[in-house]
Amino acid sequence: MEDHHGSWEGASEARFSATVPISEVAKTATYTRAYAEANGFLTLLSDGRVLTGAYALGPEAGEWLQQATVAIRARIPLDVLRDTIQPFPTFSEIYIAALKGMYDQIAATGRPVRQAAS
Repeated sequence: MEDHHGSWEGASEARFSATVPISEVAKTATYTRAYAEANGFLTLLSDGRVLTGAYALGPEAGEWLQQATVAIRARIPLDVLRDTIQPFPTFSEIYIAALKGMYDQIAATGRPVRQAAS
């Protein structure tokens, strides 16, 4: 039986969201095949400028949300988050795909991703 833990931070709903399954994270199988086959995921929520919420389910869910917690509370702009280099291979690579999905969704509305107001 797999032990999955869920965690969340911030809002539970937003105009934009992107979800990435843990199975899509590069080198997940390096840690254990159970992670590569897990049903875990990371979801990021945004108003189009900054992250407003995040939730995750998976073997390392609490660890994934440390980065989101800082980003939400500090109102770090999405373009700054997307420019962050994630360590490889680690589970934080999941942010690359989630932020790309969010950018694609925002771009589809014709709305530019803007920096947060100072």
